[in-house]
Amino acid sequence: MNSPVVHQVSASRGRLRAAYTLMCPENLVENALPHLTGVIAKPLATPRSLPARFGEYLLEFEAGGHSTRPLGAGFENFLYVLDGTAAVTAGTGAYALEPGGYLFLPEGVEFGVEAPEATRVLWVKRRYDRVDGVAPPEPVAGHVDEVTHHPDDTIGGTYAPLLPDDERYDMAMNFMRFDVGSRFQMVEVHHQEHGLYMLEGEGVYYLGDDHLEVSAGDFIYMAPYCPQSFYATGSTRPSYLLYKDINRDGF
Repeated sequence: MNSPVVHQVSASRGRLRAAYTLMCPENLVENALPHLTGVIAKPLATPRSLPARFGEYLLEFEAGGHSTRPLGAGFENFLYVLDGTAAVTAGTGAYALEPGGYLFLPEGVEFGVEAPEATRVLWVKRRYDRVDGVAPPEPVAGHVDEVTHHPDDTIGGTYAPLLPDDERYDMAMNFMRFDVGSRFQMVEVHHQEHGLYMLEGEGVYYLGDDHLEVSAGDFIYMAPYCPQSFYATGSTRPSYLLYKDINRDGF
């Protein structure tokens, strides 16, 4: 798995600020997680130092890497395959995920995973925010190419929701793709937090008071109420996978 070739002006781009964090491939440190063998874990966001109420990890499997016990207890979990293939078992279901394939599992459904080849997976986890009178969510499996990509003039591109937008779900995972040269038509300020993983291309993100060069392989954590906007640069249409909390009032 070769790293993408990018051409930034800045020599060191990683940043830690009160309202956001930018982590680049050269900033990521290899870690190990319990019950995963043959897997390098690179934490992108956790509540350990950020105000984040979710966790996101880049998992790098060697061929044959696998879980040794069920994972995800006490959390709802979302897996997205960047490259390679992942075989996931959850409850009575079995899922073969290829690049762009994803799986959401509600709280109470643990999972096992194995990669027959070198594979990279994004793993997002959070504790479910229960509301009286609202039913829990259902599992969701799919592929980014099989969902509807909605045009959005406000962002200058398209967005594809990977999870249903109804009150049972307290999180969204959206695939965002931008036309080269497009930009947000507003600076967003909202009470949701974000976890953003750049999949392709390059751009400039406005975060707080800073303009930051970003490219494939970068991760951004945005705290609630962080001013944010994006300008797509380079010669390839940028895209990213975006987490946010939804359908809850923030208390």
